[in-house]
Amino acid sequence: MDGYDNLVQTLSRFEQSLGGEHPLTSVQSLAQVSGYSPHHFSRLFSSHTNLKLKEYLQARQLTALILQALTDESTYADLLPLYGFEDYETFYRCCKRKFGKSPSMVRKQGLQRSELQERIHPARKEEAQQLLGEEVQLDGFMLCGLSFFLGPETRSFHTIWQQFAKHQHLILPHPADKASYQYSAWLEEASDGMSVLCAVPVEKESEQNPLFSLRSIPPCRYVRFIHDQDVTSIPKTYQYIYGTYFAHSEMQPLGNWEFQRYPEGEQLIEIYIPLRTQTPLPS
Repeated sequence: MDGYDNLVQTLSRFEQSLGGEHPLTSVQSLAQVSGYSPHHFSRLFSSHTNLKLKEYLQARQLTALILQALTDESTYADLLPLYGFEDYETFYRCCKRKFGKSPSMVRKQGLQRSELQERIHPARKEEAQQLLGEEVQLDGFMLCGLSFFLGPETRSFHTIWQQFAKHQHLILPHPADKASYQYSAWLEEASDGMSVLCAVPVEKESEQNPLFSLRSIPPCRYVRFIHDQDVTSIPKTYQYIYGTYFAHSEMQPLGNWEFQRYPEGEQLIEIYIPLRTQTPLPS
């Protein structure tokens, strides 16, 4: 089963769970079903729908719950646990944010069809040949650099790399690898924020200035992609990686991290996505 089939089957599991005793309504729970990490499953979803997974799931929860409440006049209190809401306050806030109405007003006035979140059916994208991912096995290595936390409002990485460049001369670099690296990691709940380490490789036993953070990269199998266009177009490369490459592959990314490598003197970016062993979809 490739990534696209996995995505469709997981979304079907989500829909089937709504209204039941154990609804699968969090990004974490769906990612566990899919075998992907929360971050990578969210990117796979977004690449096929242009929607944010967390927002879509919550909109479908609200729509399904309210449609049942309007149909059979069940109380909200009875329905909340069947649609993944922990308490009335959380449901109330979500309802106001989505529809601009309180739950009681929704029950009195109903909703327009345009306000409801219809179930989506992601379309399979045709496989493109613009990029070829190369499977590689790398030994573990150590990175040393400056750590940053970036929120969804971040539009450019230029500023953090400028800050790193001012202090890079204080690092004792690895003599055999003169490249620069950007290590990125995401929170388990697929937050829009991410932790970024701008770094260079160093020898594992070297003593470094306490100003810097150290990150040990474990031995791992990766898919490596080469981005040789302007850096501003790199979102299109990631769109291809998740919307086409992984959608047509049985391979699954590992964890909530990846790194980019910038070889010295070359105008290209190497993107490394760690891989995991295929895990069957739970029945």
